[in-house]
Amino acid sequence: MKLTDIATRDAPALNKNRPLLDALDLMEKQGLEGICVSDDGKVVGYLSYADILTKIGTQRLRAVSPGSLYISGFMSSFPATVSNDTSVRKAAKLMLELNADLLPMFYGEMFLGVVYRSSMVRAVQDREVSASQLMRRKFPSVRSSERAIHARKLLLDSGSPLIPVLNDDGRYLGAVTRGALLKALVDFHMYVPEKHQKARIRQLSISNVMKVDYPSIGEESNLGEAARKILAERCPGVVVVNGLTPVGIISTDEILSFIVNTFPEEQ
Repeated sequence: MKLTDIATRDAPALNKNRPLLDALDLMEKQGLEGICVSDDGKVVGYLSYADILTKIGTQRLRAVSPGSLYISGFMSSFPATVSNDTSVRKAAKLMLELNADLLPMFYGEMFLGVVYRSSMVRAVQDREVSASQLMRRKFPSVRSSERAIHARKLLLDSGSPLIPVLNDDGRYLGAVTRGALLKALVDFHMYVPEKHQKARIRQLSISNVMKVDYPSIGEESNLGEAARKILAERCPGVVVVNGLTPVGIISTDEILSFIVNTFPEEQ
């Protein structure tokens, strides 16, 4: 399999001067963790949920309506690029080492498309290695009654794109993702007057932002099943459960690690 086989050639890109809300709407509709940013018709960087979540909710932005924010204030430069000759393994290694949500592909100066993390997920749909061998066993979790701002800190500190949500008995209820939390925080800042935000943000609980039917798989499942569910649900990973107890996570990080460890260097 070549990198060109899984890259997205018609990847969406938004001008850096477009409103941030336009980007969030596009990312949610297309199930993307990040999108390309353009300037004068040329791709110049990208925007990701992680970039936005880092800044949204900070003291400096509390007095600013999300509707008046622009992509340029949240975008990042590409940490690396790939070419049509880059191997799938090398691209996965770059993504993992640089914590990149997407990499642009070029042929010389010609922009060919984008390699997303979901592109890498497509490369392992037929792999039957056990989920229990690959899953991340140490991961943060939260209770549904805890504050949403606590989930934000855990998501940023851990680097995980999702956190399982438990009830008071430790049973799996769903998960909170960077995208879902960000949407809740943006709505909060849009509709709650600034003078009330400091008090009310403490009342915004994880139960208000979590996805109850978040995708999960059993320990007996394999990587291909996890990959197909991630693609079908357009989510950043799945929770591995034993009955109603979360025992692991398979996110795009685990899939990238698998590719680095098993795919050939040259393809």
